[in-house]
Amino acid sequence: MDRKLKVGVIGAGGICRNVHMPSLSEIENCEVVAICDHHEEKARAMAEKYGVPKIYTLHHEMLANEEMDAVFVLTQPDKTYRVAYDCLKAGFHVMMEKPAGINAFQAHSLERMAAQTGKTAAVAMNRRHVPLLQEVLKRVKAVTDIVQVDGRFMKTSDISKGWHYASAFNCDIIHALDCVRYLAGSEPVAVASVIATNNSPIENAWNCVMMFENGVTGTLRSNYQVAARLHDFEIHGLHASAFIDLGFPDREESATIVYGDGASIYSQAAAGTNKTNVEVLTAKDVAGESNFYQYYGYKSEDVDFVNAILEGREPLCTIADAAKSMDLMEKVWNSRIN
Repeated sequence: MDRKLKVGVIGAGGICRNVHMPSLSEIENCEVVAICDHHEEKARAMAEKYGVPKIYTLHHEMLANEEMDAVFVLTQPDKTYRVAYDCLKAGFHVMMEKPAGINAFQAHSLERMAAQTGKTAAVAMNRRHVPLLQEVLKRVKAVTDIVQVDGRFMKTSDISKGWHYASAFNCDIIHALDCVRYLAGSEPVAVASVIATNNSPIENAWNCVMMFENGVTGTLRSNYQVAARLHDFEIHGLHASAFIDLGFPDREESATIVYGDGASIYSQAAAGTNKTNVEVLTAKDVAGESNFYQYYGYKSEDVDFVNAILEGREPLCTIADAAKSMDLMEKVWNSRIN
């Protein structure tokens, strides 16, 4: 029989209940042997639902008593650093929910501990793993060089209460910022941002433009005071433009790829537009699965981590890679022009 990765789970809240435990239960070469949460009833509920043999309320006890290969750290962002650090120091591989700490210093500290212990630390930068996004990126790169990447992540929320321990830009928008950097395929060399405050005691809108080493231009727009959740990415090159919709009310996640021939495009009013081929993909069709945790990349990121440890390779987003996105986040903060 093929070996199974034995894992423990720390944190039995919503992200565990809604996406990670359903995903882990479907991964045949993974076995969850223990669940830990300060609220014993939460740990017990998950253990009973998924047949996990042991529960703990203190993560140090789980690390000391369980025979495991790896630990999934699914705690709130302000607690993640300490728990992930303890797991690495105890000799376990780690998959941690984003962000990689609440600042770049914590991310690089975890990077150093992973290197010191020789253990793999992965960060669940979820948007990278969305099967739809991966498929679109593959198709676009097959026909053109990318020159422009744009991201948008907007919603309605009082982040002074919901993200009271660290900025929502560090802890939530980091998903979108990381994805822009990932799609650009390079590191930033210049950044400028406009940051605003709307109906809030704290800053809650960030708009930035980035230039990457490889010449790709990137933008990110985010605001927590808009009427609907809007989350999408655009990828542009001479022979293809892709529009990836990852969140709009009452509309299925999908992508549209427009293929062009590279000829000049004129005003439709003056000379008409060029003929193009258009391809539409849906998230569920690309994933071949219909549950949110499956087609939105949560299962994919868990599968990638489990297989990476068993195969002795790096996962898609290591702590070192995630730390670079945290560095970019701080560049955005420090490069404001208003």
